[in-house]
Amino acid sequence: ATFLALRARVRLARREYGMAIADNEQALRLNPSLAAAHCGLADSLAYEARYDEAIERFERAIALSPNDPQLWAFLTYGALALIFKGDFARAVEWTERASGIPNCQYWTAAHKAAALALLGRADEARRATAQLLQQMPEFTCAFARDKLFYLKEPRQIELYLDGLRRAGVPAESSIAS
Repeated sequence: ATFLALRARVRLARREYGMAIADNEQALRLNPSLAAAHCGLADSLAYEARYDEAIERFERAIALSPNDPQLWAFLTYGALALIFKGDFARAVEWTERASGIPNCQYWTAAHKAAALALLGRADEARRATAQLLQQMPEFTCAFARDKLFYLKEPRQIELYLDGLRRAGVPAESSIAS
């Protein structure tokens, strides 16, 4: 089951969402309590714009493994799906839950900044951006676009980048290379 879940992550990165879904579903037939496979399936469903199914799977991953070392990721990836769905307020809630987890990474702050900006909460969005840039000074809209290469739905990436821009995330790095 673990192998299938890992192979699904590779397929997701290759934008082979259908095969990633199939691998995660097979992993879950073998081990229905594998939280990582629920999260991986949720990611693939979200990128296919199947948001309600995706959120259910993220919630299942969280319920199955509430102390998982990757809990921050379940919540943060779920927040991105909620942004794509247009449920910006709930996305903020999920990022706030994730940000309290010690090993939480910078994407949580990025998703929070985007969701707050898309809600029109400009001051809070700018504060989230300041936190993001403290965690990851080289984070820019160009960086986000590069790191989110696996998204094949232009509407999703453009919505996300619009949120980042509104939150005050720089377009490109001003650091000379």
